[in-house]
Amino acid sequence: MNRIRLKAFCSISMLAAATMAWAVGTSPATQTGATENWSFLGGNVESQQYSPLGQINAGNIKDVGLLWYADLPIKDGLVGNPQVLDGVVYQSGPGGVVLANDVETGKLLWQFQPDLDLSAATLTALYGFNNNRGLAVDADSVYVSGGNCQLFALDRATGKQRWESQSCDPTGDYGIIMAPRVGGGMVFIGNNNHEMGTERGFVDAFDAKTGKHVWRVYTVPGDPAKPFENKQMEMASKTWGPDYWKTTKGGANPWEGMTYDPVNDTLIFGTGNPNVRDGTKFGDKDMLFSNSIIAVKAKTGEYVWHHQFVQGDLFDFGDGAAHIVLADLPLAGGRRHVVMQAAKNGFFYLFDAKNGSFISANNYVPVTNYLPMDQKTGKLTIKEELKYWKDPQKKPVVGFPGGWGSHTWTLMSYNPQTGLVYIPAFLFPNVYGGSEDGVKTPPRHGRLVAWDPVKQEERWHVDQPQTINGGTLTTMGNIVLQGRPDGKFFAYAADTGKELWSYDTGSVILGAPATVTVKGKQVILVPAGDGGGSVTVKAGGDLSITNHTLAPSRLLAFGLGGSKRLPATEPKRLTRPVRPPQPKELAARGAQIYGRNSCSLCHGPAAVTGASHVPDLRMIQDQRFTAMGAILQEGALQQSGMPRFEQFSDDDVRALQAYVINRGWEDYEAEQKAAKTSGKTALR
Repeated sequence: MNRIRLKAFCSISMLAAATMAWAVGTSPATQTGATENWSFLGGNVESQQYSPLGQINAGNIKDVGLLWYADLPIKDGLVGNPQVLDGVVYQSGPGGVVLANDVETGKLLWQFQPDLDLSAATLTALYGFNNNRGLAVDADSVYVSGGNCQLFALDRATGKQRWESQSCDPTGDYGIIMAPRVGGGMVFIGNNNHEMGTERGFVDAFDAKTGKHVWRVYTVPGDPAKPFENKQMEMASKTWGPDYWKTTKGGANPWEGMTYDPVNDTLIFGTGNPNVRDGTKFGDKDMLFSNSIIAVKAKTGEYVWHHQFVQGDLFDFGDGAAHIVLADLPLAGGRRHVVMQAAKNGFFYLFDAKNGSFISANNYVPVTNYLPMDQKTGKLTIKEELKYWKDPQKKPVVGFPGGWGSHTWTLMSYNPQTGLVYIPAFLFPNVYGGSEDGVKTPPRHGRLVAWDPVKQEERWHVDQPQTINGGTLTTMGNIVLQGRPDGKFFAYAADTGKELWSYDTGSVILGAPATVTVKGKQVILVPAGDGGGSVTVKAGGDLSITNHTLAPSRLLAFGLGGSKRLPATEPKRLTRPVRPPQPKELAARGAQIYGRNSCSLCHGPAAVTGASHVPDLRMIQDQRFTAMGAILQEGALQQSGMPRFEQFSDDDVRALQAYVINRGWEDYEAEQKAAKTSGKTALR
């Protein structure tokens, strides 16, 4: 049993219980608490990231400024959608930390930090420990993943733990990076497998009051030699071939996209890739229920419907784990309750929320990977030219989208006034079937797309310099708000895309903003700071370490007449490396090991880390170099979140040492040269 320590920074009086009386079938503007509270991921139960507030609007957004900011007592920037209930803002960060701040002043009310036993955690579990994309709240509790496959429920008023339940197994290749979801008296959570294909994906449901496990739904079939859990798993096993269990456990992990539909009392969630690489065996198979959206009965987990996006996905661009939004749209025959997703594969989909029937789809970014979509079924088939396993000598092919897809976990928004969806999309091509050397690819970049879901066409777009950008928020005031990894926070006209306002936060913004009224005044809340989920930006090599990535973790509050100023961030000064430069050949081998083992997911590309609990390898001290073998091979720092790599040889350790030493020298000498050129005193 894990020990829990609760850090209470100050005592607060008991909060009044929230009514949480969200009325099914009503518009967000008429729902209880629609202006004072932001109590679901996405603001309302439909997860639309829409606010009926119009006090701040396209006409006066230029008068918005910073009302207050709160420096948060953790190193990692937060990326979850801030949840607001009864005057308190709730946020979560890596390791399962939860912060409760006063919405009027930003004052920290309490902090929760689980004391986790990570001694047996695998690489995947520790990836979950080092990343956190948000929490959930209801009238009584706050729910958060602890980063070791646990789910915690905390008293909303005090932060005291109510219950703890184990979901996935952290000693297997499981972890949790997603925000929990709530609905119908239940808490739902999925998991990730780090694209390894060594574990079956599943969703767990727990009783919100007690933490009792209610049901589990697997996303792919298990061992065919054993009884299947249900008829869907038996049916799915036939789509994998006769001996799939010998080479893969299927993956298809539900690692983010999920929503509760109160109209039909269903849980709707997306699944990831099948995590296979053998095209000769799996390249033309469905591999259900990978790359799918699935609906199950919320109370029992019983299957209701599914749609699979892409067949035979060995490329990772087809999964269904992007943000899912519900809406009632004016379609042929009247208003229809639908599921919307800007899928990773580059297409925007509409499904009937009750039975899953395919309504329509169209690509919201340029797409080259598929044959024309079957407009009756909505199914995509990958082009033959991408199936590199059929012709190993074939020249490499540039594909759109690449393995990162075109949109994933950052939140999109739907504005019922304009009828548009605002998608934080990215254009990220990949080269398939060979080396990228000498192959010209279009430049990577981001794009904010305003999409008409009824007409299935773009209304406008704004190109962005970084590939992955922050989630969006739209309001009745005809504005769309979005932050970027370079720290800029923008407001655009929701109907035209015209830039109306911007603010330089000097930080990193990936989390989607929230907005509420505080004593009748509209306030926009934005999480900022490097680290946490922004690891996905750094892993893509998109974000260099500059002052804005070194800013502390903060919660920012904007409103009309705000005039606060953010303090400047002190630049990082590299210390002189403690060991001399190493042989280039050895360091080059270390760079390959660093890349092959996904070290950049925590330590950043080129071993460069911003403001994070993860250390900057360029500045580690001699005793850490001496202990590197014990750290990597024996897990000496496992309890701090550093994985064990038992497969590393002593030569591998020496190569990694050489790589980080030389990276330190390269950047230290460049910094010294720049300081000398500018006339500033070089630090040693």
